[in-house]
Amino acid sequence: MRRTLIIATTLMALSLATASAQTSAAIVAGQSIGGVRIGGNVNEAIGSLGSLFDREDSTSGKYVFYDWPLKPFLIIAEKESGRVVLVAVAFTDGYRTDKGIAGGSERQAVVTAYGGEFEAIENQSHTRLVYNPQGIAFFVAKTGVMGGKVYQIVVFLPGQWKEVTEG
Repeated sequence: MRRTLIIATTLMALSLATASAQTSAAIVAGQSIGGVRIGGNVNEAIGSLGSLFDREDSTSGKYVFYDWPLKPFLIIAEKESGRVVLVAVAFTDGYRTDKGIAGGSERQAVVTAYGGEFEAIENQSHTRLVYNPQGIAFFVAKTGVMGGKVYQIVVFLPGQWKEVTEG
């Protein structure tokens, strides 16, 4: 009886751990990535991601960039308030949007899931598919093994792409 109770308790703990891991890998447009919330305080994000990060002020002085060298996260927060305005994950398939898009997804899968109403920002290495009203962007590589596939997903304040990325 005691052994059955231990096994049942262990299985329940494992299922709860799996459920919480799935929740922490969620990306929701305009809201969060991996539990880091848009509009939340950057100190909460640092608490959940760890204190090993690089911090750099934007050239305008309005924002602060936080980058974790051992995690796929980049966060931009307002300098004065500490409010998170952008969260990005790159080079990982460990996070998935609520519409099923992850690192490594094909560009066409993004368009099918989010629609054709996006701004395409091109450079030599990638195309950014920016869904500004929804608060999400996808960086799609042009060449190499990741050619045509998502390598970075960005969640930001809806409607604020240019203000945040150019500020």
